Amino acid sequence: MIGFVLAKRYAQAVIDLAREENTIAEVGRDLESVEGLFEESPDLAYVFADPTVSIQTKKDILNAILDKAGVQNLTKRFVYILLEKNRIVGIEEIAAAYQDIADTIHNRVRTRVVVASPLGKGEEKRVAEALSKLTGKEVIMEIEVDENILGGIVAYVGSQVYDWSLANQLEQVKDSLSSRR
Repeated sequence: MIGFVLAKRYAQAVIDLAREENTIAEVGRDLESVEGLFEESPDLAYVFADPTVSIQTKKDILNAILDKAGVQNLTKRFVYILLEKNRIVGIEEIAAAYQDIADTIHNRVRTRVVVASPLGKGEEKRVAEALSKLTGKEVIMEIEVDENILGGIVAYVGSQVYDWSLANQLEQVKDSLSSRR
């Protein structure tokens, strides 16, 4: 792991180049894909972290992986730089920082929405529109089902929590009644 500050610097550098080439979304998908390969295969991550494996062997492996994944040339060049600088182990942090920067550029926000039962497509759209209106940004939702909230939704938007759950409302009523005694 390379740390948030360093990951953000690398991400900013590659997103600046991607912006020049008008490939921000493509490079973002590529980085997520490469990150996914390392996440799926601990052995692969181990090989790239192992100092006894030659840099040429690592380059050969990386070349085969990147060719098979069909990534952009910019992404290839960037990943090779990470390898040469011994920062390839930080690909997960760099990909996350890249996504954060891309979201800011495109006025998007990622949210985690907790619901008591699965939403239909129409309901998902209404929730996304309501959160978009609330935040002033395009909302990308990750939906999680948790029956413990009983009904309604809980939305996590950055550091903000919007709790419109039935469980929360019942708790507020309970607190209100307890304070009147």
